[in-house]
Amino acid sequence: MSEQCNRKRLAAYLANKLELEERLDLLFHLDHCIQCWEEVYNAQKAQHPHYYRQSSRAVKISDKELQKIDTGVEEELIEVA
Repeated sequence: MSEQCNRKRLAAYLANKLELEERLDLLFHLDHCIQCWEEVYNAQKAQHPHYYRQSSRAVKISDKELQKIDTGVEEELIEVA
């Protein structure tokens, strides 16, 4: 953490107890300080884990299905004058 880092200010931000100017100053600081940004990120992640859950909705396509898609689509070339 640098000289500008302030744990009390981070805690107040997370508790939504900062005035607008202080909040804007802190957001500017977070944009330039990876350590503070990570602290805020981790605190938000711990507070709202459901927003950070990995989704298992991956679509699996077999090689056969991919070949069907590849052979079914023909490229159309358009000549521009």
